[in-house]
Amino acid sequence: MPLIVEDLQQRIVAAAERHTPLEPLGGGTKRGYGRAVAGAQALDVRDLAGVVDYLPQELICVVLPGTPLTELEALLAERRQMLAFEPPHWAAGATIGGVIACNLSGPRRFKAGAARDHLLGFQAVTGRGEAIRGGGRVVKNVTGYDLSKLVCGSFGTLAVLTELCLKVLPRPEAERTVVAAGLAEADALALLGEAARTQHEPTGLAVLPAGATLPEALAQRPPGIVLLRLEGPQRAVTAQAQALAARVRERGGTPDVLDPEPSRGVWRAVRELDVLPLGPDERLWRLSVPAAAGAALGAALRARLAPLSTRLVYDWAGGLLWAALPGAADAWIHQAARAAGGHARLVRSGSPVPADLDAFTPLDPVQRKLHAQLKEAFDPAGILNPGRMYAGL
Repeated sequence: MPLIVEDLQQRIVAAAERHTPLEPLGGGTKRGYGRAVAGAQALDVRDLAGVVDYLPQELICVVLPGTPLTELEALLAERRQMLAFEPPHWAAGATIGGVIACNLSGPRRFKAGAARDHLLGFQAVTGRGEAIRGGGRVVKNVTGYDLSKLVCGSFGTLAVLTELCLKVLPRPEAERTVVAAGLAEADALALLGEAARTQHEPTGLAVLPAGATLPEALAQRPPGIVLLRLEGPQRAVTAQAQALAARVRERGGTPDVLDPEPSRGVWRAVRELDVLPLGPDERLWRLSVPAAAGAALGAALRARLAPLSTRLVYDWAGGLLWAALPGAADAWIHQAARAAGGHARLVRSGSPVPADLDAFTPLDPVQRKLHAQLKEAFDPAGILNPGRMYAGL
């Protein structure tokens, strides 16, 4: 392990001296998320793999960033534990380092928090070639700057991760998903809001409108489906599912309750975006807004485009929209997200992306200055994933 990190430091120092851009890579499953890094050499970190320490009783797992996500999840499952933020894979070969670098969270995020909320500490090598660490192995760690939240979601532009300390949680005893079919989109989203405010505390709230590709467990249902996931003790989950099913009937929907296995399959399809496959002339945008603004943003997108050219999936109780949109939306997608109080990010594209397309909502002058100062502090030569998030940074 020390020799591998030392080699990494040497490569970064040499690249900085030559001003050679580097692209840190694990499984490469998130390369389409953000802007392309032009002319960079791949910096493969898959050899930095394995579990350093796992303390199930303390709900802590220390792992190297190149560890395949499937292997980490399998290890935790053996002790009936999990990564509560439900990270997506998006393709075979995903690593935990890529998840943390992009701060990726799945459907449970609105309830359990984001990936950065579960990163207790880290070690990394900056663009200066310096080994740094932040955080620790306890949940309450407030000494100094909270660097963990800074590097999580920095897309490898500040430092290359070399070790991660993660908080893990017990897996729920039971799981059920209440499925509601036959509701108009506005009613479906209103139902999500109602469910989020109930005492039942659902851990998954999504809507699959017409145009979404339905998982096998939902294949025979009419378009426009509401998903309400419940997790916890068996008796409580059964009672809560019955209560939510009754609420669906009150709204004129036809409820059904999925057992654990089909429920897990449905949420896996939502998490991995199987419900929204991308056409050759489409781009997949991730739109994060206040939950109450999700319905209005979806309507605004459809108003700007022909309805059939707007395919959406709502997650996080309406606060996250996955939108498969034609290239015509490039010119105004960030403006639409800002008007709804949020931001937009390009996740992948079915066709070549113009070099001048903003993959992230542009920064205002104050934000850009702050980003530039952070880049200068961590990576003064600008060699780590230059331009991955914003042009010129």
